[in-house]
Amino acid sequence: MMSIEELERAFLDIDFQANRIAKSKQVEPEHLKRFNERSEQVRIQLIQMGLSDALTESLIEINPIDEKFLPHFALGRKILNVFTFGFHKKRYLPKKQEAYFRKEVAEKSRLFQYAKGQLSID
Repeated sequence: MMSIEELERAFLDIDFQANRIAKSKQVEPEHLKRFNERSEQVRIQLIQMGLSDALTESLIEINPIDEKFLPHFALGRKILNVFTFGFHKKRYLPKKQEAYFRKEVAEKSRLFQYAKGQLSID
């Protein structure tokens, strides 16, 4: 069980890492892994604390970020990839991965900011 001070430091760490990922040109796997691990620790702690029903439900519903995410590559894109000799896939997959990682980090960061506000109010 984390103390309130440790939880506040964890919120600051999550916020710092989310900002680092948001401002970087590419999402580095090491930073993503650190953010994912820290957010899971805080998520479990907040579920145990049970601040509010809505927050607890939201925390239970979210899953860790899939660090090995590969976007769906539909048949039309596969055909286009054949015609472009693989260049389409080389550009498409990293862009979709990047968008997924940034979206997930931003959503979790917002949720933890809300939880921090709830913790401050109570």
